[in-house]
Amino acid sequence: MEAGKGVLRAEEGSDSAFGGDLPRLAARRLVIGAWLTIFTGVVVGLVSFLRQPNVGVREGTERPMFLIPVGLVLSVGLLLVARSERVRAATRVDVGLAYLVLMCLIAGLFRHWLPYVQSDVVRGITPTAVLVLFVAVFIPVPPRRMAITATLCGLCDAAALAITVWGVGNPAPPWNLWLWLLLPNGVMIAVAYFASRFVYQLGESVRKAKAMGAYHLVDKLGQGGMGEVWRAEHRSLARPAAIKLVRPSLLGNLESAERVLGRFEREARATAALTSPHTIAVFDYGRAEDGAFYYVMELLEGMDLQTMVNDHGPLPAARVVHLLLQACHSLDEAHGAGLVHRDIKPANLYVGRVGTERDFLKVLDFGLVKLEGTLEAPTDDEDAAALTADGALIGTPGYIAPELGLGGRASPAADLYSLGCVAYFLLTGRLVFGNLALVQQIYAHGYETPEPPSTHAEVDPALDALVMRCLAKAPEDRPASAAALAAALRETGLAPGWTQDHAAAWWAEVEPVGSAESLGFDKTVELTEPAT
Repeated sequence: MEAGKGVLRAEEGSDSAFGGDLPRLAARRLVIGAWLTIFTGVVVGLVSFLRQPNVGVREGTERPMFLIPVGLVLSVGLLLVARSERVRAATRVDVGLAYLVLMCLIAGLFRHWLPYVQSDVVRGITPTAVLVLFVAVFIPVPPRRMAITATLCGLCDAAALAITVWGVGNPAPPWNLWLWLLLPNGVMIAVAYFASRFVYQLGESVRKAKAMGAYHLVDKLGQGGMGEVWRAEHRSLARPAAIKLVRPSLLGNLESAERVLGRFEREARATAALTSPHTIAVFDYGRAEDGAFYYVMELLEGMDLQTMVNDHGPLPAARVVHLLLQACHSLDEAHGAGLVHRDIKPANLYVGRVGTERDFLKVLDFGLVKLEGTLEAPTDDEDAAALTADGALIGTPGYIAPELGLGGRASPAADLYSLGCVAYFLLTGRLVFGNLALVQQIYAHGYETPEPPSTHAEVDPALDALVMRCLAKAPEDRPASAAALAAALRETGLAPGWTQDHAAAWWAEVEPVGSAESLGFDKTVELTEPAT
C-alpha cells in the first residue's frame, strides 16, 4: 500500500486536552467558516451600498462602510492561515479565535454606529451572538477556551457601543436600552460554553474510538463487508502502519459478531507467530474502547497481484516464477507451524518495495487460517470449530481447492492448489474456470479438468506442466509441500530470467497504487452452508 503523505501527527506544544486530530478538524472547519464570512461580507456590502442612498438625509445616519473591506481583509487572512500546513493546527485555531474577537468588534461598530434615541428599540438580533454561537457549534474548541473567547466577544460588543458614544459622539442611549443591547451577550456566553462542551466531547469520543492501543487512526484506506482498513501511526515512534479493524456493529447479531471477532483475533495471533519476510508483519492487536477488534500491520508500498494483472495484463513466466517462489517461502513456514491459509489468491499477494528490493512479495490475510495443532489453539473448542470447521465452505470460489469446495479437510495441499490457480491467473489473465458463476466455479474445481495455461497464453512447457500438477484434483497428486513446489519452480530454469534490474525498470513506469483490498477486505466469498 502506498506510503501515506500528510500523515497526521500529534500537535507538539498544544494543549493536552486539545490533542489528537481535533485541531486538524477545527482548522479544516475554519477554512469553511472563512469562506462563509467572505461570502456574507460581500453580500452585506452590496446590500448596504444599494440601500445607502435611501437611508436618510440627516447627517450621521450613514453606516461606516469602510468596516466591510476591513472585515473582508481579515477573513482572507484567516483563510490563508487556516489553509497553511506550515502552521500547527492548534495555532491556526487560536488565530481563528482571535479573528472571531476582532470580527465581533467590527460587527458591533457596524451595528451601533447609528445613534440611538430615547424611543429606539433593539435593532434586531446581536451579530456578536450569531458569530459566537456559530463557532461554538461548528468548530470543536475546548469549552473553557470557548467561554473565554465568548466573554471577550461580548466585551467587544460593549466596547463598540462605548466607542460610538464617547468616540464618535453619538448620544448615550438610556440605561434600559444598554441592558437590552448587551444582555443577550451574557446569555450567549453560557450557551456557547455548553454548546462547545457538547461538540468537543463528541469529537473526543470519536478520537478515542479511533485510538487503537499505542496507535492512532489517520486515514481510512478502504472498507469491506466486515470491517475497515486505516493508515495509522504510532504515538511515539515515527513509523506508519496499517490497521485492520472490525466493529461489532457491522457483524449483525452478538453470536455472529463474537465468532467473526474470534476469527480476526486468531488471524492476528497466527500471523504474528510467523517470521518469514514474505509474510506481512503484525505489530500489535487488541480491542478498542468501542469494542472493535483491531490489529496493526506494516504499511506496504506497491500493489496486489489482482490489481497488477487487471491494470497491466498477464506477467511473463520468469516473473511469475520469481513471485511464486516468495509465496512458497511464506507458506512453507506457515505449513510447518501447522497453519493452512485457505484463501490464497492474487488479492492476498502484495508486491512492492522492501528496502531497496523491488518485486518483494508479501502474503496477506490469514483470516481464514486453519490451525492444525502445532500452535496453541483457542480455548473455546466450539468457537474454533465454527471458524475452521471441516464441512464449511470458506474461501474464494475462483481459487478454492476441490476438497474444500466439497467440504473436506483443509491441508497444506489446498494452499498449493490455490497457488496453482494464482499462477494460472498471472500467466493468462484468466481464472481457471473464469466464465462460470460462483457456485459453478466451486463445482468445476471439484469435478472438471481445466485447460492448461498454454491454451490461453505462451507458457514454458515445464511451467505449464507444473501448474497443472498444482491443479490436480487429488491432494496427493500435487507437489508434496511448498518447499517441493519451490524446488520444482527452480528446476524450470525460469527464475533467473527476472532480475532486480527488470523489476526496477517495470516499477519506474508504474506508480504504485495502494488498495484496501490488499489488506484482506476484498471480494472474499464465505459460504457457510454444509457441502452437498
